[in-house]
Amino acid sequence: MPQNEDLLVIPDDWRAALHPRRGGTHGPSLELDTGAVHAVQQWVKETRDEIDHLLDDPQSLRDLVGPARAHLRGEANPQGAAVIAAGLAAEWPFRDDYAYGEEPYATFADAWIAEHGLVFAAAATVELSGVFVDGYAWEEREDGRHFRLRRLDKQDPGYNRGLDCLELVAARVRGFLAAADESEYRQAVDTLGERRRDGMRRLAAAYLVPTQTAWVDELCASLPRLQPHTWMMVLRTMGSADHLAALLTGESGWYWLNGRPGVLPTAVEGVGPALAPTLATVAEEETETGRDPYELLRALGVLATDEAFRLLVDRLDRPHAHKAVIETARHFPRRALRLLGEAAASGPSPISSYAVRLLRDHVAAGPGLVAAVLPRLSAPARAVVESIDESAARWAPEAAAESLPRLLVEPPWTRERPQFKRVAVRGLEPLTAGKPESEGRAEIRALIPAALGKTGPQRFKAEAALRRIAGAEGDEGILEVAGEYGAKAAKAAKALLAADPLDDLPAEMPRRPVWQDPYLLPQVLLRENGRALPAHAVDHIVTMLSISKPDKPYAGIDVVREICTPASLAALAWRLFELSGLREQSYAADDCSWVLTALGLFGDDETVRRFTPVIQAWPGDGGHSKAVKGLDVLLAIGGDVALMHLHDTATKVRYKGLRGKAQERIDVLAEDLGLSPDQLGDRLVPDFGLDERGEMFLDYGPRGFTAGFDERLRPYVVDDTGQRRAALPKPGVRDHQELAPAAHRQFAALKKDVRTVADERLRRFERAMIVQHRWSVQEFRTLIVDHPLVRHIARRLVWITEEGRAFRLAEDRSFADLQDDELTLAETARVGVAHPLHLSRDLEAWAEVFDAYEINQPFPQLGRPTYALTEEERAGTELGRFHDVTVPVGRLVGMERRGWRRGSAEDNGIQVSVLRELPGGRALVISVDPGIVVGDIGHWPEQRIDRVRLDQDADLGRRAGPRPLRFSELDAITASEVLADLAELTAT
Repeated sequence: MPQNEDLLVIPDDWRAALHPRRGGTHGPSLELDTGAVHAVQQWVKETRDEIDHLLDDPQSLRDLVGPARAHLRGEANPQGAAVIAAGLAAEWPFRDDYAYGEEPYATFADAWIAEHGLVFAAAATVELSGVFVDGYAWEEREDGRHFRLRRLDKQDPGYNRGLDCLELVAARVRGFLAAADESEYRQAVDTLGERRRDGMRRLAAAYLVPTQTAWVDELCASLPRLQPHTWMMVLRTMGSADHLAALLTGESGWYWLNGRPGVLPTAVEGVGPALAPTLATVAEEETETGRDPYELLRALGVLATDEAFRLLVDRLDRPHAHKAVIETARHFPRRALRLLGEAAASGPSPISSYAVRLLRDHVAAGPGLVAAVLPRLSAPARAVVESIDESAARWAPEAAAESLPRLLVEPPWTRERPQFKRVAVRGLEPLTAGKPESEGRAEIRALIPAALGKTGPQRFKAEAALRRIAGAEGDEGILEVAGEYGAKAAKAAKALLAADPLDDLPAEMPRRPVWQDPYLLPQVLLRENGRALPAHAVDHIVTMLSISKPDKPYAGIDVVREICTPASLAALAWRLFELSGLREQSYAADDCSWVLTALGLFGDDETVRRFTPVIQAWPGDGGHSKAVKGLDVLLAIGGDVALMHLHDTATKVRYKGLRGKAQERIDVLAEDLGLSPDQLGDRLVPDFGLDERGEMFLDYGPRGFTAGFDERLRPYVVDDTGQRRAALPKPGVRDHQELAPAAHRQFAALKKDVRTVADERLRRFERAMIVQHRWSVQEFRTLIVDHPLVRHIARRLVWITEEGRAFRLAEDRSFADLQDDELTLAETARVGVAHPLHLSRDLEAWAEVFDAYEINQPFPQLGRPTYALTEEERAGTELGRFHDVTVPVGRLVGMERRGWRRGSAEDNGIQVSVLRELPGGRALVISVDPGIVVGDIGHWPEQRIDRVRLDQDADLGRRAGPRPLRFSELDAITASEVLADLAELTAT
């Protein structure tokens, strides 16, 4: 730790790539390669034919050919040496031993220095910058290959590797010049000055001796548009704030500061603190484009100024800034204490909160530091530091690394590990036991063929199941049953159980996205003591999630679930989803799809509540495939709330494709449970923890509240004194710090869920009335009458049995007939929501009963208008009374809210029908003209009804023509309902 915190010190790990300048920080080792001269001579010998071909081409510049031939004859000619080196570099990719990125071009520099001296090497390097070998394409030589001059203002292709060669040679020579004695250095400068004939050579000369500030001034003042290689040479050449200012006025591409190794360290040493704003800007741009900004942020810390550190702290809400601040704080602890204290005291949110957490850890790591720095702090910062434990109370203290399982400290992908292999045994079929056996043994017998079979989802599930059994009961029973399948199966089962599933990793670990920063994620808490996992452990959990698949979660996920709190894991998964950007993308990016898997693995009921609206909105933004994957996330989370929202999506969402996919999943679940989809839908209403009275107690510690819902499902709250409150109060300072916030969140979530239930049940009951759905008495009691929420809706409706006995649900949950006498239902009876046509003569009397009890119905039932077909209409297949009526297109599209849907689009993207599916797979079809333009509903604001007909097939988009039906096929209630819709559509 330097005593002087204002001293810019290049970190040791940067020095290996540093391009040193005279009088500055030392760069990498400068030992000459003793075999360089021989190596270059051998290369020339091996490539002589191609070199001669280039020199002999008539297009080759004579001013380059002459010096090159002279150098080949043995004369020490710097320009000739440069031409030969350029030719060898162009030919290098065609060598049998070529490896991209491992080109030994720096050997030219060592050979020149060893054979002719440093001054010669400097001159040859400048000349190399001006040589271009034309006629090379990617892995291909072209006809007419020749030497010409390279121009700084020309964007030449790089297939000849000329600029790669120049970069490596120049860096080597620059290092030797920086360390040369004064006499040799002055001689080299004089020689370079004589060769600064054009833009390329001026750049090379300034780069080699950047302490010649006049040359650098001239270079920075008049630069053309540069290629990346030459621009990075400039970045390694600039040596002052003035140079930076000159370049900022005319040059772009500053992201190349984070380009080749050595650019950033060299620019930081050359320019110093003035580079800070540029570094901060480039770090921001790199983050936006998905490139890692850490080294740029770290460079801000290296600059060793308050301004640079503040720029770091200002970015604590962005990826990788925390890591850079922590690194900087180790080297400059006083500055860190002072400026983190300022940010914690007066910084904006969430910067101040992040600063408090870092400050707490910083103070804990250096307790003696506080006494030295405290008097220099402002009053607000001093107050934060003095009460740091209280200020940081929202951040749980971290668990010690030694208290964590090895998986979270040193996971398999960070260390050497055995290779994980799966052994498959072909042709295994389930064996039947010769005698009765336990359920456990029968389960093992059924699992063996799948666990040793073809790699895939079934095998993965079977493997996991066998491992769970082995963990609880040992290997012996599994191996014994496996032996019944033969010796190969026994051996494979033994290998399966011996292998560590934590070593089952992908062949290549996924690339870490830039937005993945553990410091920006919620703390993950341990069940045992409430302490938080360190950042590196959270990072390992994210890696586990990134290699998990929906049908094959990484085995370590079970370990994480076992030791960490479910709520903190759910918060982690949701934050990953938010940071990934997947929510905003109109497609499911493969490299981000794992965040959906994470939601399925760690999500909870609150995740479901937040995620379902996202799923339902995605198709409107072109995200249908993402939305379908989102449905599987709900299934993976599981539980009553998830299934409730899945069913809500299947019945409510406006996008037909998504509705269908959700319904497919509901149908599969129903089939697995032996239920119809409607029966399953009736069961997907949780009780949400409400008691028999439909209430729950909310514990605030020293006080409590009773919450429930009235007959309209409006929430109410009663305090300890029995007084009704307008709303549940927010937790106060005297309330329990954990119980009260948890209770407040629980009630807020409950209100959201009840709104969802109320909306879905109302639609479901109204549809049940229209399609005349019936429940058994047992189902009616269990699913409706005894449900703490659903019964409130049921009390506001008239019910009827198949035999025509109408009744209502009284407050005591008994059944009352029209005379208010108690009605007893036979156990064989079937009950449904009464339609006004069911009640006929008693309709007015029932309305009077509901008025007397001040019961407001949840949807029109007793006051519902009814309609009837004429005899002529019943005998026909069309409803002529609605033909040639013009209606607004908005009203037509609005029919979708009443269960209608638009027909398939024609080839021109126009929908010419709207239909309503009816019982028995039939449909009422409204044909319109000119039709609805998909994506531009208002294109034709008015639509003429051409025909209204009854058709045998609701799936009209998959066949050529209609199959008409007579309207006499419709029962009176169905006819009344469709006529009501048509009347509303055509009303004037």
